[in-house]
Amino acid sequence: MKLKSLLATCVAAGIGLGAVPASAETFRAATWNASGSMNDRFLTDFANLVKEYSDGSVEFEVFPGGVLFPADGSLQGISSGVAQLANITAAYIPSDLPVDAVASDMSFLADDQLALAFAKTEVTFFNKQMQEELAKKKGIVFVTSFSIGIYYPICGFDLKDMSGLDGKKVRTSSSAQIDFIGQYGGVPVSVPGTEIYTGIQRGSLDCALGDPLFLTEFFKLSEVAKSVYQLPLGSNANGGYYVNQKFWQDRTPEERRDILHALSRATAASMIDYGKRVDAAWETSKKDGVALNAPTAADEDALAAFKEKFVANLPQMEMEKRGISDPTELIDEMQAAMDKWKTLLAGIDRNNVDQVTQLLDEQIFDKVDVDTYGVN
Repeated sequence: MKLKSLLATCVAAGIGLGAVPASAETFRAATWNASGSMNDRFLTDFANLVKEYSDGSVEFEVFPGGVLFPADGSLQGISSGVAQLANITAAYIPSDLPVDAVASDMSFLADDQLALAFAKTEVTFFNKQMQEELAKKKGIVFVTSFSIGIYYPICGFDLKDMSGLDGKKVRTSSSAQIDFIGQYGGVPVSVPGTEIYTGIQRGSLDCALGDPLFLTEFFKLSEVAKSVYQLPLGSNANGGYYVNQKFWQDRTPEERRDILHALSRATAASMIDYGKRVDAAWETSKKDGVALNAPTAADEDALAAFKEKFVANLPQMEMEKRGISDPTELIDEMQAAMDKWKTLLAGIDRNNVDQVTQLLDEQIFDKVDVDTYGVN
């Protein structure tokens, strides 16, 4: 969306875009996702927490559903001050955030949703190449990330191993997924999410690689699917949450710390809540008669070998595809961070918000220097 359109949207909504004063003001947090979505819940939780932590000096009103700007207008909407906090889905603006896209491609390796989300947050904060990219995008400051659930083959027939995909039409969401199912003769197809249900129902689509919430909240596929083959085929962690740089600079170091602490706890609560909804999706699917088939050892071995080759080839592929400098260090850091977070989460109750928040603070948010980060 052009800046003129963003400004017009705000005028229509009665929202001024003057300079952010140091005095008390209600700031704007926005998401293009619908009311009640993970992003809306996160922003609402954050707004309540930061008001509490800052004793009311930082207050936010949440605008869900694309009221202020659409998905591909998020970066411009934040940098221009239409909102002071919003989520950016980098996949919608790949030419703007090509380095971030590398971390997104690394999502294919994930088999743990929380570990992926926290690894993406840590690497975006502290990786030099990621921060150099953001420094060129004047007006935005990265503050946290998230991930949707792990993808599995959800099929309209009883899939018991990957060889059963031979000749089957499969909706995919990444090039790595396309290449992997191609090894088994699967035929990748592009289908809008809203058409997956009818595609499986009518037989024009055999499977969709999807998050467990595809089965319930997103597309209600448990009504038409016959099986889920529980071989984890990655996820999608791209972009994250960003604040307007002028807003960030105008805050005192103490307020910035309050904001980070609120973001930390809201991140923990959001990802834990998502995990509980995934568990509920599995239970609903079982009740609906969907077979939850465990992967064979052969398929697990094949996936491990594919991932190893994928990582080895990724730096050259990313340089050619995205026109960036060698991302080997970023790729190594992202892989190490995912492994680290799986280990850290295994040592606590990962459904306990206090324990997860403490880990996030210790490993990430408390390490952010509020006197310098995002200020210059």
